[in-house]
Amino acid sequence: MEKPLLIIGNRNYSSWSLRAWLLLKAFNVDFDEQLVELFHPSARPTLEAHSPTGKVPILVYGEKDNKVTVWDTLAIAMHVNEYFTDIDIWTGTDKPNTETRNNNQSRINSAYCQSIVAEMHSGLTGIRNEMPMNIRATAKIQPSSACLADITRIEDIFDDCLKGRSADSFLFGDFTASDVFFAPVVLRLQTYADASDIALQPLTKQYCQTMLNHPHIQAWQQSALTETRIIEEDEAGEIMSIAGVLANNHSF
Repeated sequence: MEKPLLIIGNRNYSSWSLRAWLLLKAFNVDFDEQLVELFHPSARPTLEAHSPTGKVPILVYGEKDNKVTVWDTLAIAMHVNEYFTDIDIWTGTDKPNTETRNNNQSRINSAYCQSIVAEMHSGLTGIRNEMPMNIRATAKIQPSSACLADITRIEDIFDDCLKGRSADSFLFGDFTASDVFFAPVVLRLQTYADASDIALQPLTKQYCQTMLNHPHIQAWQQSALTETRIIEEDEAGEIMSIAGVLANNHSF
């Protein structure tokens, strides 16, 4: 199959781009990538050529009548699972493993994984609105009750998935789509939690560190720290410190 192109936005800010990129990387999909500037006129021709929504991420491959375009991160995840990887993204196990696929515990985990991915995709708007992804920053906010309720719900998910697992475990043991979809949450907590005096449970801190140690997440973060554009729409709270190339050019 032809190598797909993944169109993404600024790494510092674009949580949905991170999810699609991390999914492809984690599940061994060979792809090219193209970065467009969020909320910038230069991005419009590329976005209009490939997506009716004008948003990133976009996965595209093929030409003319054979062109396949997938927009929306959840749709990309489902398409990749069907056509591009031998690993089941919902369980983290090899697809040919019929014994695993027919195992009842595997079905339970797959259903749970799909459910929390969908919950992240469609909900948890408190944390998403008040704690936008901003990798280079450490920032202090005054979280609303809705934001704190979302954090509580997220911690409940982490606790339910991780209890009884090893200290370096992903949510279902093996890396799955659930880890992909909650990766930006980890980065949001890194930016805002300590600076905003938001107390996190030990299992949450443990899981966040496991994710921050993941080589693909580290690679994304390092690329984000080389970016120089500041998008005011995605800056929230009182900036306490800045990392990366802008560290010496920011006044607090």
